[in-house]
Amino acid sequence: MNKMWQKGMLFAISVILGIICMTQVQTTNNILGNDTPQDKASQLNNELAELNIEKTKLREELDALKQTADENGKIYDAKEAELERLKEELKKQQILSGYYDVKGQGTIITIDSQPNYYVSLASSHQYILALISYLNNAGVEAISINGQRYTNYTEIVPVLDHINVNGVAMVLPLEIKAIGNSRTIDASLNFVGGIVSQLSQIGYTIETENSTEVFINRYDGEKEFKYAVPITIKEES
Repeated sequence: MNKMWQKGMLFAISVILGIICMTQVQTTNNILGNDTPQDKASQLNNELAELNIEKTKLREELDALKQTADENGKIYDAKEAELERLKEELKKQQILSGYYDVKGQGTIITIDSQPNYYVSLASSHQYILALISYLNNAGVEAISINGQRYTNYTEIVPVLDHINVNGVAMVLPLEIKAIGNSRTIDASLNFVGGIVSQLSQIGYTIETENSTEVFINRYDGEKEFKYAVPITIKEES
């Protein structure tokens, strides 16, 4: 009886062990599939190689994006610099055209007639034009005549015994303000045989006063362009 029981137990244990082995084999097959460990390792190596290729492509794309970003940054900086240059140029042109009130180092020139001496501004207005020309040659940055801003469009016209500046009648004394290097202005006006000497010879007195701060008002009028139009880049090409 004991032998039968022992044989029964051995058989049951064998069956249980067989079931456990089959379960392990089936589980392994479910995990690894029908591939052998060598096949699975080869598959993993292939996947790893593909991932490395993909990573390399992504890195190349990233480098290309960084290069593009750097190039765009340089283009942006260049455009910013050009914009600042154009703003500065516009500001200079606005100053030259009398758009702003300005102040700075310069010289105040007062022109009047000599005592008991009659002079006609109208008949000698070319001397005033010459004086303005000398000031421009001295590199002055702003000029006014009795408060009228002198610009590229200013007309100095003889009318009867006086002159008109920007359409405004001017009589003696004339106060001409010029912003620029005072030494250069003096050298341009007071050399032997220069404009100051010429004005003195025809009956004028000329006094100059250098100042560290000369104020000149903006141009009050407006210039309308009826004929001149800007040329665009497309039209030039």
